[in-house]
Amino acid sequence: MSETKLKRLIVAITVGAVLLVVTLVSVMVYQLISIRVENNRIEKLEERITAYEQLIADGELTIEERSEYEWLVREARKLGYEFK
Repeated sequence: MSETKLKRLIVAITVGAVLLVVTLVSVMVYQLISIRVENNRIEKLEERITAYEQLIADGELTIEERSEYEWLVREARKLGYEFK
């Protein structure tokens, strides 16, 4: 093999290796960005879940409060009903 062919072969291998490394690095960066975006989505969804769980808990307290006898009597008297 002549020296010129050897230099061309080394250049070709080097260019191929550089292209491979650049491609792999770009894929890794894309994956890291995708992971960060998904983690942000998960955090937002967890915040919404917490908010909805709080609404459910507040609703249960309201249901318990309104099913008490005193509350029912008070509301009935506001509507004009009388109990004997």
